Amino acid sequence: MAGDVVMRLCDDIKHKNHKVFFDNFFCSIPLIEALKDQGIYGTGTCRANRLKGANQKLKSEKQLKEIGRGACSVVSSNENITVTRWLDSSVIHMVSSCAGQSPEDVAHRWVKKEQMMVRVQKPFSVALYNQHMGGVDLVDQCLAMYPHRRRNKRWYIRVFFHFLDVAIVNAWRLYLMSGLDKMSLLLFKASVARALINSGTLQLSRGRGRPSATPPPVKRRAVTKVAREVRFGTGNHWPQLTEVKNANRCHDAACRRKTKYICMHCSVPLCPGCFANFHTS
Repeated sequence: MAGDVVMRLCDDIKHKNHKVFFDNFFCSIPLIEALKDQGIYGTGTCRANRLKGANQKLKSEKQLKEIGRGACSVVSSNENITVTRWLDSSVIHMVSSCAGQSPEDVAHRWVKKEQMMVRVQKPFSVALYNQHMGGVDLVDQCLAMYPHRRRNKRWYIRVFFHFLDVAIVNAWRLYLMSGLDKMSLLLFKASVARALINSGTLQLSRGRGRPSATPPPVKRRAVTKVAREVRFGTGNHWPQLTEVKNANRCHDAACRRKTKYICMHCSVPLCPGCFANFHTS
């Protein structure tokens, strides 16, 4: 079934000299052969029980461990399908129709026993796979750090929250690339949640009716409901004149006037002269 998914997704790129990469959930030698028959080159990590006859021709894990970390064993079929067994911290199997052992690359690994970095030889198929699949593996790692733990029997709810988590992780990566203050993924998710909760909040107006016998409460300043990330972030912080009948209290703490202007990005009432102070302090 996993191979059928790959074949359906690659239906539009037949005989267009494309390369596809996938992990061991999808990868198998018959899948690589079927893709090559359609003019598509494939590379992926493969499970040991899917290697067919190549498993007997490769060096065993014991033999690779005798050679040491970075040892490699390669076999190729008549259809130019290459199977690579490489020893890193554990044994890794790569199957590819476009990459093999050469040219080898160098990977740096930390050896805990010797407390030092060592250079390890890395096959070209592994380097090519890491180059194109590194982003996918990083996203999976970030999703596993703070997963959505609420169980639900409805599959579409689980799919929705999965894509929501993926969108947040991608937004976090873009935030780090923007050059703003560094923020961990947990704090970023919390800030997104706070901004979503505060968005669209309305202040309750004072009700009409007979005046109360108790003395009126002390007037409070307007409470700012704008998230810090929105208020101090980049965006279209420009004044916009609204058509409201009654002016609203300016949200700048140093101002006590009312205004019909709002910030286009924050959507809160602000006097035109209070914009700089509100968005910097």
